[in-house]
Amino acid sequence: MLKKLDRIFSYEMKVSEFLGTLIILAIPYGLIGLVWSLTHTSHLRDMHGIDVIISFLGSIVCWPVLIFANVTMT
Repeated sequence: MLKKLDRIFSYEMKVSEFLGTLIILAIPYGLIGLVWSLTHTSHLRDMHGIDVIISFLGSIVCWPVLIFANVTMT
């Protein structure tokens, strides 16, 4: 078990491999956040201007926390 962990943690990656991994992980995260934000827009009704944009983008980024908060508040 420790040999397997050592093998995983000793693997060296190039910067391009890190960027590719980041992109592969960020695309589904962003799509799920976009769907979440588009289906939960009730908090945006009373906002105007730049506040709507900032709140919408924030809900795309923070969707896992908002799911947990939505479950515990109901």
